[in-house]
Amino acid sequence: MRDIPLQDVITAHTDTATSNQLEEFLPLIRFLLLRGSGPVTPEQLATALQSTPAEVETLLQPSGLVVGSDGYIHMPPGPHQILVDGETFAGWCALDTLLLPLLMGRAAHVISTCPATGKQIRLTVTEQGTRDPDPASAVVSLRLPDAGTTASNAQATVCAYGHFFADREVASTWPDLHPEAVILSVEDAFHVAREIANDSRRYAEKVES
Repeated sequence: MRDIPLQDVITAHTDTATSNQLEEFLPLIRFLLLRGSGPVTPEQLATALQSTPAEVETLLQPSGLVVGSDGYIHMPPGPHQILVDGETFAGWCALDTLLLPLLMGRAAHVISTCPATGKQIRLTVTEQGTRDPDPASAVVSLRLPDAGTTASNAQATVCAYGHFFADREVASTWPDLHPEAVILSVEDAFHVAREIANDSRRYAEKVES
């Protein structure tokens, strides 16, 4: 487990993204920005990306997005539930559950499970912050991205180590905690997610202009 300042955690995410990675994540970013207004078709995403539908289908795979039988783009199943206006989305890591609602611009209820105790973790995410974490002592583990992090490997190298824990003690003593992971309060993890969301929105707007 690493112990580093919150600003360094934020910088590790934003620097990696802005240096060379956001282009690979752009289909996912644009999908989430569009998804806040309703289901998204490949044609809609292609327009937003200034690409053809055929090009978009090629871009979807590294981002983990798929086109369902209903013709809409969907996120694949994940271990963390994100409930938005009666719909259930999935996050691959605890940070996803804070970041995705911010990119969609919608409040969400989050349900996850502490891997050390099996205890269910619940909280609400809004654009202003998190509310009603249960238990109140819940924390988040993060493995920081680096220059080698890409859309294709982020799930295995970063997301697989991002969990909610019932409290800091059980997180720090859990034998499967990655040695390079950091442990943050839910509030601090939200700050990280908000900075990533802000950078992602700015990048998407820059590409569109």
